Amino acid sequence: MDESRYGKTPRWRILAFGLPPAVLLLVAGVALTLAAWGVIGTGEKSEGLAVLGPLLAGFGVALAYVVLRPRP
Repeated sequence: MDESRYGKTPRWRILAFGLPPAVLLLVAGVALTLAAWGVIGTGEKSEGLAVLGPLLAGFGVALAYVVLRPRP
């Protein structure tokens, strides 16, 4: 990206718009994974949630990494 044309995005804006969705994805992924394993909820195991939960949690971790990494 051309910083001379667009400027540099302030750190607070990156954290404000990136961190809440990352935490939401992580928490939702953990909750779905635990529900799929039968730890929380009805106690029934679910194959679909067993795939979706870790995917959401992984996307949450990846987004948090991108938001929190130091800028060059």
